[in-house]
Amino acid sequence: MSFALKLLCMLALVLVTGVPVIETWEAILLMAGVMALVFGSWRPGWSRVAAMAGIVALVIGLKALLPRADIAEAHNAFLVIGEGEPLQRELPPVIFARWKTQFDAIYPPDPGPYEPRSAWRMSGVPRTLFTSSTDALWRTPKYTRQVDDIRFRTLGQFRAGFANDGAYNYWTGELRRESMPFYVMYELTPAAVGSSLAWRGEVFWQRGDGGFDHIVHADVGTRPITDADVGKLVYAAFFPTPGELLTRNEELYFELRPSMRLRLARWVQDLLTILGVVSILALTVRPRWPSYLRALSILAAAYAVMAGFITISLGKFLGKTFPPQGGGDDGLAFEAWGKAMAFAARAGDWYEAMRGGQDIYSFTPGMRYFRMIEKFVFGDTNHLYALLVACVPIVVFYLCRHLLRERWAWVVTGVFLLLPVGNLSYLKYLTNAKLGYGEAAAMGLLLLGLVLLLRTESAWGGRERSLPTVWLAGLALAASMILRPNVSYAVIWLGAAYSWMSWNRGDLWRIVVLGCGLALALWMPLHNWIYGGRFVLIMSNSADVFPIGIGEYVSAFGDLLRGRLETEPVKLVAAQMNAWLSGPGPVIVDALLPAAWVAYIARLSALAVTCWVAVRWLRGRCATDLGIVAVAALCAHVPLLFIFDVRDRYAMPAWDLCLVTLIVVVVRQLQARPRVVPRPAEL
Repeated sequence: MSFALKLLCMLALVLVTGVPVIETWEAILLMAGVMALVFGSWRPGWSRVAAMAGIVALVIGLKALLPRADIAEAHNAFLVIGEGEPLQRELPPVIFARWKTQFDAIYPPDPGPYEPRSAWRMSGVPRTLFTSSTDALWRTPKYTRQVDDIRFRTLGQFRAGFANDGAYNYWTGELRRESMPFYVMYELTPAAVGSSLAWRGEVFWQRGDGGFDHIVHADVGTRPITDADVGKLVYAAFFPTPGELLTRNEELYFELRPSMRLRLARWVQDLLTILGVVSILALTVRPRWPSYLRALSILAAAYAVMAGFITISLGKFLGKTFPPQGGGDDGLAFEAWGKAMAFAARAGDWYEAMRGGQDIYSFTPGMRYFRMIEKFVFGDTNHLYALLVACVPIVVFYLCRHLLRERWAWVVTGVFLLLPVGNLSYLKYLTNAKLGYGEAAAMGLLLLGLVLLLRTESAWGGRERSLPTVWLAGLALAASMILRPNVSYAVIWLGAAYSWMSWNRGDLWRIVVLGCGLALALWMPLHNWIYGGRFVLIMSNSADVFPIGIGEYVSAFGDLLRGRLETEPVKLVAAQMNAWLSGPGPVIVDALLPAAWVAYIARLSALAVTCWVAVRWLRGRCATDLGIVAVAALCAHVPLLFIFDVRDRYAMPAWDLCLVTLIVVVVRQLQARPRVVPRPAEL
């Protein structure tokens, strides 16, 4: 019941914050509230639940009374190929003609068949005047979305849903997705009177007679919004400077400067959000302050590292910004599917939403569902992934604290946060997450499931028997498997080992509860059966994902025994082993290459030590908790012997668990060494 009430409280926190949660401070506040639920105990009493409901109703009601700009926004990519397309038919002729002239100057007309430089033309043009936005899942928009705040300098800050539309999945040619031309249209409202728009460049501002004033600001200039502007339209388009890729956005500037009335209303709204979250938590939760503050400090450090990494890196970022994912990348596919699934669910078509864009999964199933959830709570942002990745160091701390002492857990967590090369590096998680890949989320959930299982098994050093915790462990492990199926062997091992311990202990309830959590993974074959009519365990392209099988290894072993070194199986196996064990991998800057080689040596040493620990554990000469981790690490290595690509992101679970094993072995050896007490000096 306490667990269920915490989930209800989590929903209340989301409601008082207000969906979608767009601002970064709101996302962090919400996360701080969720962590108070995790690191706190529930205050009993149904009157508290009723009071919590009253707070939610009061905050939502007061916010509804506050004035807001509520400007109707329409936007879309501005792409033109031929005559009579939707943008030409529906935009005002004078505006379209002006924009097309600018567009053609950058991307001269190119009749088909199209060459690679015009790859974007093969994707086509916008099919409607304005696109949709998941910011509007909870608010019925007149066009694309209703906005109370306008402020952007880049395409990512503008948070345009079309930027990650699967229809624009090109990755070469003259038009770069990172600097896609786009347009916006705003319909001004009575509440916006007294505010002003500021911009650099040109806009078309509608007059009372229906015509448009063409206003050009060479530098940032403003124009006030008056009573005569109510209901009028303002158009603006943004084009890259020819030859530029990312730097063109330095010249982009568009902003709504709200009136004092709207600013005061926004301050009151923010204050209501803070008071609502704090009141609900104070009423319902009793935090365990040492644990809570510890987790908050690690979360703050993780966000600081994330912000610094964003500053020095190019491309896609986590958090509020929502730039285009790379053409041809998994990240773009997951974003496009997640958006379509969210709109299908909003329309009540849950059957189509859960289909996930494919009757039978062709590759990694889970991230599309993750993105769908993110759209419902955080709109067109990357907040959910940013929060999840920021929590990974907390899980690393608790894993190391369970296996080592707290002092060493702090040391390892600090190294994890700051290590710029190699595995067990937070920067590697950030790199994969900002590209939209699922490895960072999957690894975080795998470590979480491992920690929770260790905490609830006394033979593994655990001190509590909590069935909800066991269920959460199974759920986290299953979710990690759905997000990244290559962790399946490690998940199966952990589930089997825990069930065996529970069976020997006669605690069948733990097996049942763990199985209920792990049952989430059954969604993969169930989905393929329901939608595709065939039993496919995970994905349909297993032959492409695993181009080398056990048969090739058997044949290669036989050829080696016969001294035949030039056969095809031997070459295949040699190439796979070389890809698995060779090289330090990519580095952020070339100056870090020597450190990367040191990290590479440590990685190979970790694999050797992990094998040694697993053998000792099987012979009963090693601590059980460390043996469980070591075998899980080796299980995570198994797919690397067969998978088509053993790049860092696929190998993260295997090498990270090996390095954890190595660190624990070294530290325990240091702790086991007898201390030499010096003799008192002779007088």
